[in-house]
Amino acid sequence: MEKSFKFVIYGSGNIANTYVSAVNKIDNAEVIGVISRNQKSPSKYPELNSYKSITEISESFDAVIICTPNYYHHDNAIEAANLGKHVLCEKPIDIQIHSITEMIEICKQNKVKLGVSYQRRFSSDNPIVKRLISENKLGKIFSVDLCIKNYRDDAYYNSGAYRGTYEIDGGGPFIQQASHYIDLYYWFFGKPKKIVSALDTFVHDIEVEDHGAAVCVHENRLISTITASTATKPGFPAKLEIYTDKGFLIMENDGITHWEIDGIKNPSQQKNENSHTGSASASVEDTTNHEYVIKDFISAVKENREPLINGEEAKIATEIILEIYKNKI
Repeated sequence: MEKSFKFVIYGSGNIANTYVSAVNKIDNAEVIGVISRNQKSPSKYPELNSYKSITEISESFDAVIICTPNYYHHDNAIEAANLGKHVLCEKPIDIQIHSITEMIEICKQNKVKLGVSYQRRFSSDNPIVKRLISENKLGKIFSVDLCIKNYRDDAYYNSGAYRGTYEIDGGGPFIQQASHYIDLYYWFFGKPKKIVSALDTFVHDIEVEDHGAAVCVHENRLISTITASTATKPGFPAKLEIYTDKGFLIMENDGITHWEIDGIKNPSQQKNENSHTGSASASVEDTTNHEYVIKDFISAVKENREPLINGEEAKIATEIILEIYKNKI
């Protein structure tokens, strides 16, 4: 039976394997090929056709998934949008605000959807915590500590000339590994009004930071810290601590591990728990949350609505990250 929604993937690296696997689990969706400058297919899916350019593809398709290094997201999105193809982009949407703005505008002009894979919004207990915050059930939040202490070995940074560079990656762990959680931070708490940070490079021979911390202050007086690292052996689960006038909660890998909020029982459901530990491997085995993003994206196209995480939403995470880089002491 012919599939009703067809994707082409920009890029053939490790993350492309994740998206092919996720799409394959969705009814009536398929990946028909990849675009690769080296004409390589994803390592786990060598049977997929590989093209040097999107213009070489004669088979009809509906959308692209952008899995190239950060710097190229802008060019890929605009190329696809100008051909009338919908765009689903891996995080971060891009590393420059003017590029993101142009991506959004070109997609609007061509009447195609622009979605971004910040899939942690769907993960485990995150939707529950978001709802409780939105309904003001947790009380007055005055302190938040977000800690993304990963480890990446030299082999990771040596696996691509672009890794660990400002020009292509856009920075170190803040814009790479922590990007998902900085989007989640914004989704929960909003955008800070002031940020100050300290960044440095400790254990890798790269031009960007491999460890740093930021202090954020919000309009409602919330004070928070965000730590991001690829230098902390052996790598640790991402951790979020929230303190309120009603108590506190702690989350690890998107699941609630400690709950002491007055008057509310622990609502944890621990579904779709991601086993990622922050270790040297950047591979993704569980594609459940990617599937949620892709299903929502397909529905947005068919229903002519915005994806749950569109270009405007994803832009804010990059804005916060660039403020962290700009305001280092």
